[in-house]
Amino acid sequence: MMRAVVATLVIFVGVQAAQAGLPKGPLWNFLRRTAAIRQGAGHARLYVFFDPNCPYCHDLYETLQPLIGREGLAVRWVPVGILALSSYGKAAALLEAADPAAALARMERGFRDGRGAVRPARATARVARGLLYNVRLFEASGAEGVPFLVFRTPGGQVRTVEGDPPYAALARIVGSIAGLSRSRPERAAP
Repeated sequence: MMRAVVATLVIFVGVQAAQAGLPKGPLWNFLRRTAAIRQGAGHARLYVFFDPNCPYCHDLYETLQPLIGREGLAVRWVPVGILALSSYGKAAALLEAADPAAALARMERGFRDGRGAVRPARATARVARGLLYNVRLFEASGAEGVPFLVFRTPGGQVRTVEGDPPYAALARIVGSIAGLSRSRPERAAP
């Protein structure tokens, strides 16, 4: 019985990946193609799926700020726009901005009452495709909520964390990722 459930799940994830235009393979390989907002320039990458209207995502953003740049940490903020009617338009506005990282910072500074301070925008075809890719990858990964963190350990294992972990846990994750960047430098993500 358990094998049937696992086989069904594997087939489902494969179908979800194919429907999203994702090749079959490990989650880490798909992350490079996400429509993401880059913060930090190091090789130690942490991907964070977030919604512009998510208060937990906002808390995580603030908690991560002093860690970005430390030990070469670079964060890729991957908007999914799934929590509220305005979420998609806000995610589009961030990706459409001339400087998405600055737009994200402004939105987070003005975050109030469970809402990101950015005016929703209509997505261009390119950004709409990127947001669709992000949501499909988020769904195919098995995530159930945001924030959803994805990183690789020094042993090469892809790890995920759902929710807003406390600072000490984030510091351990960053230390683990930084160990990876020191031991195996990679080409920077596009």
